[in-house]
Amino acid sequence: MALEPGMQVAAQGVVTELGDGGDTQTALDGVQSLTLCGEHQALPLTHTRLPMAADTRESLENMRVTLDSASIATDVYRLRDGEIRIAAGGMLASPTEVAWPGNDARRQRQQNQAAWLKAQLVDGDRTAFPGGTELVSDEGVLGHDGKSPKLFLEAPANLARPLMPSPPAPAAESLRVLSLNLYNYFNGDGQGGGFPAPRGASSEKDFERQRERLRAALEALRPDIVAVMELENDGFAPGSAAADLLDDMAQATGASWEAANPGVNGIGSDEITVGLFHRPDRVRAMGPALTLGAAPFDLLSRKPVARAFAPVGGGPAFFVAVNHFKSKGSCPDHGPDRDLGDGQGCWNAARTAAAKAVGEWVLQLAAAQADGRALIVGDLNAYRLEDPVRHLVGNGFEDLTGGGELGHEYSYVFYGEAGTLDYALATPALRRLVAQARILHINAAWPPGMKLPAPWLRSSDHDPVIVDLRFRQSFTAR
Repeated sequence: MALEPGMQVAAQGVVTELGDGGDTQTALDGVQSLTLCGEHQALPLTHTRLPMAADTRESLENMRVTLDSASIATDVYRLRDGEIRIAAGGMLASPTEVAWPGNDARRQRQQNQAAWLKAQLVDGDRTAFPGGTELVSDEGVLGHDGKSPKLFLEAPANLARPLMPSPPAPAAESLRVLSLNLYNYFNGDGQGGGFPAPRGASSEKDFERQRERLRAALEALRPDIVAVMELENDGFAPGSAAADLLDDMAQATGASWEAANPGVNGIGSDEITVGLFHRPDRVRAMGPALTLGAAPFDLLSRKPVARAFAPVGGGPAFFVAVNHFKSKGSCPDHGPDRDLGDGQGCWNAARTAAAKAVGEWVLQLAAAQADGRALIVGDLNAYRLEDPVRHLVGNGFEDLTGGGELGHEYSYVFYGEAGTLDYALATPALRRLVAQARILHINAAWPPGMKLPAPWLRSSDHDPVIVDLRFRQSFTAR
């Protein structure tokens, strides 16, 4: 019998659970008989809402439902495959972004798990949109994908107010510091070959596509100092990734740029490194580029790079230090860096040690070179209420990008949870010069691998951070 929507049938079989995991799908297996009892029946529709407890999801499995709560896309990473995650009320916060490590973070994680639901878009509904966008059409069947419940939508999502960020112009008479994760900027052998690279682009075509988006972002953001993470660690000679990046910045801004070179062929032994670049027509370097090579930067976190600058048009010196702390991957089974289950992930001890070392180092250098004016930027791989960030804030550095849409800002989205990994932290002496500081949502909330509505979107998987510093003197024209 060919079944159509609206048919009423009587079926006989064995009720069973399909799947091997902890969350399985109820099904009628081994159907022995199927009798048609009616046609053109009105399809049943059950009203429900998010958050949705596990027992409610189980009771509604395979039923046609509609959500009475507003459905917000909180994860669009797999949008090109038609899969998203939706939640009620907006983007979900990473637990330790808003809750203290330990029991509070564990409760927040449980709340998040109840708040989101996977959804499958109908075939052909593949318009790119960012996380945070509301879906007007949310009726469908609460089915299962073999891993967890999924709402199979029966009509196009019908988006309401797709969010489109707009890169802000620099504040009047200010210098702009831009911090961004490059998402593994590897240029092969620097001559069009050498692909696939150890990390990053798999071909020259992929690398050129990466460069195009990065250049578009640099053109839109108009920085004077650029601090980067995930730059290929192959020195500064012609053909290096740093040399290619200098060309990108020149192409994007129409100005020449200089790199902060600590006088080494490679900054540390990791495949990736941090970098610090400036426009000499806008700021002048006040001393050599410096790096910190002692523990804990000898093996785990990438070595920081720092330098003092001053505006060309006149004004006081200030110190910028760029960092990239150890990630939460490749967890050890034993020792202080194992995952303690408190929400901070593994390697928290290493990240905290890095924060202590960088904080002391920067304060000493800034006191000697810039009357205490210092800015720490970079990917700390720690959310706002985790130990590394709390240590820096507790020792005099101000987090410049607090607040925002969730009662906090965010720079990264992981499985539908948004949190801050990328920071701008200022000493009180520098804080007085800050005209604006923002995390720009042009990357993390947008889907990869899709055509996007602006060329400067999704140049990385992290959002960039901008800090505009305003001095009393005027600067040369941009």
